[in-house]
Amino acid sequence: MPVRTLFIILFSFVSAFACAQRPNSGMGGGPAIGRVYGRVIDASTGKGAEYTTVAVRPASKDSIIGGAITRNNGEFEVDKLPVGPPLKVTITFIGYKPFEKQVRLTREHSELDLGNINLQPDASVLNEIEVTGERATMTMQVDRRVFTVDKDLSAQGGTGVDVMKNVPGLSVDLDGNVQMRGASPQILVNGRPTSMTLEQIPAEDIEKIEVITNPSVAFDANTTGGIINVVLKKTTKPGYSGQVQAGAGTNGRYQGGLNLNMKEGRWNFGLGYNYNTSTNLTDGTTERTERSSGITTGYFDQIARSEQTRTMHGGRFNADWQVTNRNLLSLSQNIRFHEHSGMDQLDAVLRGAGNELLSTAEQQNGNATESMSATTTLAFRRKAPKEGREWGADLTYNTWSRSSLAQFAQYGRDAAGNDLPTSPRVQDNNGGSRYDQFSLQADWTEPVGERNKLELGIKSSWKADDTYLLAYVTSPQAGELALDTSLTNDYAITDIINAAYVNWQRKLTDRWGLQAGFRFEQTWFETVVRNKDITFSYRYPNGAENIAKALFPGIYLSRKWDKSMREIQVNLSRKISRPNFWQIMPFVMNADSRNVRIGNPALAPELSTLAELNHLLPFMKDKGTWLTSFFARHTQDVITGYATPLPSDTTLLLNTFVNGSYSMSSGWENIMKVEPISGLQLTASGTLQYTDVALRSTEGGARNEGFNWNAKAMVAWRFMKDWNAQVNGEYEGPRIQPQGRSIAQYGIDFSLNHDVTRKVSMLLSVNDVFFTRKWGNIVDTPSLYQESFRRREMRFVRLTLTWKFGEQNTSLFRRRQQQRQEPGTTGGDMDM
Repeated sequence: MPVRTLFIILFSFVSAFACAQRPNSGMGGGPAIGRVYGRVIDASTGKGAEYTTVAVRPASKDSIIGGAITRNNGEFEVDKLPVGPPLKVTITFIGYKPFEKQVRLTREHSELDLGNINLQPDASVLNEIEVTGERATMTMQVDRRVFTVDKDLSAQGGTGVDVMKNVPGLSVDLDGNVQMRGASPQILVNGRPTSMTLEQIPAEDIEKIEVITNPSVAFDANTTGGIINVVLKKTTKPGYSGQVQAGAGTNGRYQGGLNLNMKEGRWNFGLGYNYNTSTNLTDGTTERTERSSGITTGYFDQIARSEQTRTMHGGRFNADWQVTNRNLLSLSQNIRFHEHSGMDQLDAVLRGAGNELLSTAEQQNGNATESMSATTTLAFRRKAPKEGREWGADLTYNTWSRSSLAQFAQYGRDAAGNDLPTSPRVQDNNGGSRYDQFSLQADWTEPVGERNKLELGIKSSWKADDTYLLAYVTSPQAGELALDTSLTNDYAITDIINAAYVNWQRKLTDRWGLQAGFRFEQTWFETVVRNKDITFSYRYPNGAENIAKALFPGIYLSRKWDKSMREIQVNLSRKISRPNFWQIMPFVMNADSRNVRIGNPALAPELSTLAELNHLLPFMKDKGTWLTSFFARHTQDVITGYATPLPSDTTLLLNTFVNGSYSMSSGWENIMKVEPISGLQLTASGTLQYTDVALRSTEGGARNEGFNWNAKAMVAWRFMKDWNAQVNGEYEGPRIQPQGRSIAQYGIDFSLNHDVTRKVSMLLSVNDVFFTRKWGNIVDTPSLYQESFRRREMRFVRLTLTWKFGEQNTSLFRRRQQQRQEPGTTGGDMDM
């Protein structure tokens, strides 16, 4: 009772607004004194059908003028209906054939008993619902695969990064970035761009993940690595629901969250807040062999120890207003805050060709960063009376800001322990960044006959980014702390994209379908380094000079089998991949005494051609599903990492990004899910990929090729009715890079869940059971051979408690009014 009361207080204005907006009669005609009533019977059981929806409309219109939800015994009544004009009564419930009857009320007969109404089960709908339940973790459509995450125990209490770790076909790197088939996908939230990172999205907010490996022309062309669409939870049934979650674990790990959802009449609300913090003690190593003309000239070995604390919190709000039966207006707001602080201790030894000690080095890095991201979306959708015809428009605003302080202190000593002439060197960085982005999009779908559908759309995006870094350096040569103009940067980025697309879908036969489309995307990108009067820019198209870089066609062919989930698809498209902000930031970062990192503001986009052949095959009488995919990608001007000795000091290794010559990759991906016995689910996936990548001659023309593979497995077992256990494991083999390869990464997670009551559950999870996860690279060039690795987080144990509450398929305000009424009175006017 207290929870329901809280909801009534928070949302009582909805009921007041609904009543205020309801006219006396709802249409032209007599006074609103009419009443219809009856009882709905479930024909399959012979019992009253509770929570069935009853709607009354004018016979010639679609606007609802009255409605109700059936009681526990199936009875209903709708009053204050107009007398005179003909009315249409519709009764619906999921999985049953709808009932519809036309009635007319008069002054003489203002009440009408509809009697017992039998709702017949709809076998086709029930079968569809049943199949969806079996396919919930893996569904293939013409251009996407859908994975639900509700039952993923290992992700509960975590973030979007934890969710992605378990999605077949995806991999997560050291910094929490996601890759798919060796490329970076575009991250969307509810189908729209977002300033939030995956680490900032609580796992309990996510309903499902849509993985689109080769998006159609209806999506941005900047999707060489595909699309990952994070769909957030939203209630669709009348009533209210909520969840409170709290967790604690090792390494200073604490988490808490609250989610509230309500649907009342034409309104749908959602509200949530989440807090998450953790501290990780991690380590890493670097081992380098320096050489010249094939001869070893020295060795560099380093051990790194780090302590990193991350704290994230924020909330979201969404409201949907069903203006009419065919018009929906939605508003959503997400805001997240992220705080990060850390300390790194780096100890290094430099030895000569004969393994003799030359010097030692020590570096201490400290940093503190605060950031805020917010996304606001206003959307409108309209469905026309003609089935399949609809259009929509939405405006999205993203903003992100960051402020950071960092210090790098380097100390060097010779073999005798004396300070080197350049020691100590201290660098203080004071930086900040902010970007604002507006996106406006409109889409229109028009069915043409029974077998054709036309899709049209336009989009415009404007993004402005301002970033600065003030670097102060002190050393024996420089004296007191002073501004270093070579390390200081102040730059602005303007990124404008305008696009239009047309997409045609045709049902060739009852089994074959074709989708073909074309997208034109105009790009203007400019980086201005204001403190150095330097400008980098590109424009596609620039007149008729490079118009081919603005054209992106796509074609998709599919075949389905009757009474089966079996489906074959083949598709071909052209994409563009624009560099990320961290790849172009021209900031010099002294990662350690032998490695320097810097972005490249002169990076240009890469253009790719993608092809796929997908086959979804059920087996074991639909208890198992096998999805197999063959894919290929050819990329020109490929964006890739590049390492070279710093010209001013060849003992330092400069790590940056460049546009290489080309990259070609092809592979075979398989995902298999099977439920051999009731309560036991097995999911396995793996990808074998061949890569051939080359640098341009200006970067030495290095070329590398080879195979890499990765695999994932999940075992989920429900036993003793209220216990669930889950084991997740993954292996990612070394990936091919122009100057070497990455190192293998693998790990296992374990989770155990107990449903204490129907609404309370307790989860114990262990991340990286054997403490094996680490990320690193091997760089092999004529001047050096280097192996390095780092960890993202330590192994941890976490306990999470979850309490779910609420009532679905009910009306809060209807019940409240019924409680206040005297016996014999009605409350039908609250069922809007």
